[in-house]
Amino acid sequence: MVVCINQPCGSIQFDVSAEEDVPQLSSAQKLVRTMLRPHFHCSPRPANLNNVMEHIHPTLAALWNEAEEWHLLASDHCDVYGFNVWNPAWLEESTEMVFGGPEGRKNWAKKQKNQVVNKRGYASGLESCASKGWVCCIAFSEFDYLVICTDIRKKEYGDLHHINTRGEKETYCCTMDDLLLHLVYFIREGKERQMKEKTPRFKGTMRPRTGLPRPLKMVRKAVIDAMMKLV
Repeated sequence: MVVCINQPCGSIQFDVSAEEDVPQLSSAQKLVRTMLRPHFHCSPRPANLNNVMEHIHPTLAALWNEAEEWHLLASDHCDVYGFNVWNPAWLEESTEMVFGGPEGRKNWAKKQKNQVVNKRGYASGLESCASKGWVCCIAFSEFDYLVICTDIRKKEYGDLHHINTRGEKETYCCTMDDLLLHLVYFIREGKERQMKEKTPRFKGTMRPRTGLPRPLKMVRKAVIDAMMKLV
């Protein structure tokens, strides 16, 4: 289905100290502005989060406060190919669409009861992201989406689950904070791949991270593959 609408990561650190001209920005905002936006095709204006009913996680808000839409590919992404962060204006509608409508969402939650794959790779009792308080706003293929918990009352707040609509499988991915850091790392890997493609003698310093759960391995592949299309 194509939806067209308008090791632990905590060990990763990136130097953003050069941005002394924007001292009021949070560390997430600095990463977004200096290490992500230059490599994405973004809408020219920030999102209006005042009309969003959900309690947006601060790290996700950092992306939307910079631009309302993010696309790794300049064209032919259909809002799903490469890596995409959707406009928050239609969070509920886009979430329902991904699950196949309200009934499809209910059926998904029922089917995933005690079946959501946890971070260790086993079926578990984790809450399904088809439950209330979760929204879908990130896609990296026509079948692969990331759904985030926006209910601040839940312990899952800020967690991301990966869903594959073709295989009807749901898997814990990571936290939103961790996703931002992983995404920066994957972008840097992609830049080095681009350099090596242009200059075969180029020797990079980025190495694939070990221990990534399957959803993050898939995100990494989608990001790097998209960047290689730009060479």
